[in-house]
Amino acid sequence: MTNSVSDQVTAALEPWAGDLGADRDAYTHHVVRVLLLCDALYVAADADGPAPSARPELLVAAVCHDLGVWTAGTFDYLPPSVELARARLAADGRAADTAFVTEVIEQHHKLRPAGSSSDPVEIFRRADAIDLTLGLRSFGLPRAVYRDLLRAFPSRGFHRRIARLAATRALTHPLSPAPMLKW
Repeated sequence: MTNSVSDQVTAALEPWAGDLGADRDAYTHHVVRVLLLCDALYVAADADGPAPSARPELLVAAVCHDLGVWTAGTFDYLPPSVELARARLAADGRAADTAFVTEVIEQHHKLRPAGSSSDPVEIFRRADAIDLTLGLRSFGLPRAVYRDLLRAFPSRGFHRRIARLAATRALTHPLSPAPMLKW
């Protein structure tokens, strides 16, 4: 399953390879880790339905959730990320998934829960938080789960890049240092 998810993410990110540039592997691995963490959280929550990584709409949400950082060159990246997802869904004939994918992207940095522990939006929010904090926030998952994922799909500078972007944003926009955070 792990290679399948990695292959799907790599293929889905191909249209933006030029935008990602040297950060391509870093972002690809982040997306893969988030999707596989979604699967682990889904199992832990005893949720119903297909695993998150098997849901095409969650693949689009995962691929696009931070992509606006690179395509729009901004740390205020949620609106451009949503637009990329909308365009991808429309091109794939999946416009009916737009509201759900938009919610996943817009809520993935929400500071409070976005739903129950089995809600796919909340599962995605938690998975992204686990990866962003290098496993310090675990939401009950054994830390070994994250360590194993990080070994299989190394950061490749993703966390360092995000830290640099956050620092630059704080210096250049001190009144709005983290526009992606939601209450």
